[in-house]
Amino acid sequence: MKQHNYSSDAPIYDAALDRFNRFPFSQRVANVIAKRNDPSSIVIGIYGAWGDGKTSVLNFIERELQTEEHVVCLKFNPWRFGDEDQMLNNFFNDLATVIDRSIESGKERIGNLIEKYGKPLASIVGKGEVADGVKSFFSGADIEELRERIENLLAEEKKRVVILLDDIDRLEKNEIHALFRLVKLTADFKYTAYVLAFDKHVVSSALQERYGYNAIETGNSFLEKIIQVPLELPSIEIEDLRNFCFNEIDQVLNFSNIGLTEEDSRQFVNNFSKGLEAHLKTPRQAKLYSNILMFSLPILKDEANIVDLMLVEGIRVLLPEVYALIRDNRDLFLKDGTSGYGYDHDQKEKTRRKERIESALNVFTQEEKAQIVDLLCFLFPRLNSIFGNNYYGGSSELKWSEKQRICSPQYFQRYFTYAITSKDVSDLAINEFLKYSEDNSPEDIVNKIKEIMTDKNAETFISMLRRLSKKFTLLQSENLAISIAKIGSSLPNPVQLFRSMNTFGQGAMFTGDCIENLKSKEEQFELAKGVIFNADTLFFATECFSWFRRDTEEHPNPQGFSDEEYAKLAGILAKRISSEWCNINNIGIEKIEHFPYVLSIWNEYGQPQEATNTIIRKIRRDKNFVFELLNSYTPTAFGEFGSRKSSFRKDNYDAIQKVVNSNVIVEAIKEVYNDLVLDDRYPEFLHVPRNEELARQFLWLHHKFVDEEANVEEMDSSME
Repeated sequence: MKQHNYSSDAPIYDAALDRFNRFPFSQRVANVIAKRNDPSSIVIGIYGAWGDGKTSVLNFIERELQTEEHVVCLKFNPWRFGDEDQMLNNFFNDLATVIDRSIESGKERIGNLIEKYGKPLASIVGKGEVADGVKSFFSGADIEELRERIENLLAEEKKRVVILLDDIDRLEKNEIHALFRLVKLTADFKYTAYVLAFDKHVVSSALQERYGYNAIETGNSFLEKIIQVPLELPSIEIEDLRNFCFNEIDQVLNFSNIGLTEEDSRQFVNNFSKGLEAHLKTPRQAKLYSNILMFSLPILKDEANIVDLMLVEGIRVLLPEVYALIRDNRDLFLKDGTSGYGYDHDQKEKTRRKERIESALNVFTQEEKAQIVDLLCFLFPRLNSIFGNNYYGGSSELKWSEKQRICSPQYFQRYFTYAITSKDVSDLAINEFLKYSEDNSPEDIVNKIKEIMTDKNAETFISMLRRLSKKFTLLQSENLAISIAKIGSSLPNPVQLFRSMNTFGQGAMFTGDCIENLKSKEEQFELAKGVIFNADTLFFATECFSWFRRDTEEHPNPQGFSDEEYAKLAGILAKRISSEWCNINNIGIEKIEHFPYVLSIWNEYGQPQEATNTIIRKIRRDKNFVFELLNSYTPTAFGEFGSRKSSFRKDNYDAIQKVVNSNVIVEAIKEVYNDLVLDDRYPEFLHVPRNEELARQFLWLHHKFVDEEANVEEMDSSME
């Protein structure tokens, strides 16, 4: 099947093709419009650069609203018309058409009303002057009567008209001005909503140029008078007054079915009053702030900390410079005060970060600056190590994550995207998944994981499970350990220096977390055995085994396995290794990563000599196998150009000889390279094929250390 690749330059209609999380944002916008009870009109602006997905968002909104019986949609693209006359005439005709189609037969028609009260545009103004004469299309008295009749009709029919305007930023300057005069004129009609999509910079520049640089009303202020709810893709910008704001916020919280605890309410009021109240200037700001919360709270409900979100939105509206500083400098606000490079380095870094934040606040008074710093220290507690002497450890990080706070690295980005990105996983989805895991079989749970987890969000998915694992019930621990074992090979496993840091290693560690949750050693042992047998690949079974907790004298852990229990589990794993690899025809080192570790377990805990004899038989039947074996024992080197296999060293030689006698390997090498001359110095960085390089290095090590051992034995004999 042909792949349909999403392009920001190609608008889409199908949510299945949405690769940039436009659909969830659009769906929420449509939902709020459809459920709005206030009869007054509203104008929503969706801001974004050309090709940023604005048309796709309008397509999604239109599709969602088409399912609402009381909503009538008009999709109008003013760019399609040749001049202002055509644009304005077609707008009114299209508006009348969609309303008339939605009302019952026998009712007064909007088209007839517009024809009755409207005047031909050509008789009002000349070509190129439409922008200044739009309001003359109706007389003052006529438009009031027209508005009243339309509003009564819409109220009687229980209809709300939603007008979607696109490509505004493609119009000529006079056409842009004409369109916004049109919106300003008609947006007073009740039961109407406008959704306008455009590049704010382009439109505001055009409007400002229209007025002239010395005009009182600039392009931005003109937009602010018309756009009641400005939404950046995907974020929203809006402002609010404090006193009016708190009443509005109560309504927004009720609308969103969000209840704040007494503690949450005190935290919000205290921090808003100290940090933001001084920057709240007009009632319009207050109304705009409540409007943005009307959209952002439902979008991030159950996905972010509500108090943090309301404060961050307040910063965004009232302190945009500070908001930009936070958004664009994640590490500046999330890092702790230690680096591992010593006290002097940490002090310099602390000073640098403090100066960076203070320089961004220089536009404020000293009192305002101190209040903003207090607010930032509440939102980002690690800043207290910069502006004070308070430090927070790992346990605090866990609590911030549990509370979905912005200061948690796992949640920071959500506060600025207004959606769950492709690399993230919804908390709501995780909670539903955990409930599902208690009442269903591991097979069903695996299917549910496949619905949630992708290559992009797998790291976040496993990380969230690990973070929540201590709260699992016993049944959840058992089911999830087996389920993750069954999908281990689907976890991303990129080659990197510390394997445990990738998702594959974290998934294996998660099975150990679940085992440790169980109460009795018998239950733990049975679950560990289940993980070994259910792991979808031998490598993942081995990786999980390596992360089973131990209880040793050096590292006591009452929930870990004793040496005896660990050896029994190793024996079980060795049986699986034997059953899968004992058939000599099926052995292929390339099919299993970290083969030396697997082989060492098989050799140490399996049947005596079984691993050794199997490897020797394979070496003697396949002349190339010996080089695969040697290559598997060499470590991976990491550099600026990626990773590669390094040279075969003495520790690799010692490790392989624990399983296979070196003379067997020498014999196999000489069957392929029977005329190699030993190098005087260790052969490295040779311009020869990899197999020859390994052969030369192994033979050099073998010759050097066998001769040394022989010399030692000879000296011992002579001394006797």
